[in-house]
Amino acid sequence: MIKDKWKDRIGVAVIFLAIMKYYGVFFGFSNLSKYFMIISLLFSTVLVVTNIKKYSLIHYGIFAIFAIQFVFSRNITAIYTYYLCLALYNVDFRVIVKWFMIINAVLFSIYLCMNLIGIHPTEYLEGRNDFGFGNPNTAFISMFLVWISYFYNIYNKKNKLDYALLFLFIFLMYTQTTTRTGLLTAIMTIIAFLILEKVNFEKKWVRVFISGFPIFMTILSLVFATVLSNNYFINKVLSHRPLYWHSYVMHSSKGINLFGYPSNIRDILFTQRMPLDSGYIWTLYSSGLVVYTVLILMMTYTLYRLCLEKKKAEILLIVSLLIYCFAESIMLDLATNVGLVLTVSGISNLSLKSFKKRTDNKKIREIRS
Repeated sequence: MIKDKWKDRIGVAVIFLAIMKYYGVFFGFSNLSKYFMIISLLFSTVLVVTNIKKYSLIHYGIFAIFAIQFVFSRNITAIYTYYLCLALYNVDFRVIVKWFMIINAVLFSIYLCMNLIGIHPTEYLEGRNDFGFGNPNTAFISMFLVWISYFYNIYNKKNKLDYALLFLFIFLMYTQTTTRTGLLTAIMTIIAFLILEKVNFEKKWVRVFISGFPIFMTILSLVFATVLSNNYFINKVLSHRPLYWHSYVMHSSKGINLFGYPSNIRDILFTQRMPLDSGYIWTLYSSGLVVYTVLILMMTYTLYRLCLEKKKAEILLIVSLLIYCFAESIMLDLATNVGLVLTVSGISNLSLKSFKKRTDNKKIREIRS
């Protein structure tokens, strides 16, 4: 028990540093981001080294792929995030989400208080309150991180007051920010919750349907970025995001490649007036086809394993963040996508031996038939 507690404490420190790196931009100490990264890597190394025997060849293989991507692109995002997730794999996930919620709630509350007293004054964008974050969408995302982690923690309690608070959070934030993507994500999350309460995980098609969600969202994003990028109605609903996606994906000389680009490619190639608000398109573009494919397959397999284990709270957490990723670039950052930790846990069930065993069993069945 004592052994697990010290791991939990280091894990909480890693989560804290990752979130501080996210909030550092808003609080005005973004220059400290590199120190947050270095310290978080040191803490993560302690957890990785002391639990080195828990990792499989699959874990090492994926780390090698991400390392190769870093060498080619000089983009540290993927390998840095994966390394933190490898470390947090050794910590109780419920402890991680609990402290993820607490830290985000405290920092978000502090920021709102600073906004009220004018330290970070509100700027209205077409009548929308940004709470000092500089963008109403960012304010909603910061609230949503508290909202979904709270949803995860109360999932199995079935307390009506908890659900009332969830609706209240969304209602109040939307009335101020009028962020359609955030509101739709919350609505879709609630719909997903109602579906999960009814589905039968014993049926294979249900498991395949749920686990295929990351692939479906990828295909949908690419269709919008290419075939439907000039559709007037879709661009109006999605605030012209597909047009921007198209500019990145179909760029004449710097389009999608195998290993991506440096993390500052957006500033080099485009302008701040051409954002890329899509976790799918941005991750594919900046990290490259190889890393993106591995990441989506990891999520797909993890969702399938969670379906087998009937872990509905974990499934809802991942799915809700994947929904939000459709219109916001929050996929490959531990501070905005704590569900990534589950992908490392998910692939721990995957091994070359188990794959060989399944292949041999399939061959035996074919011979018998």
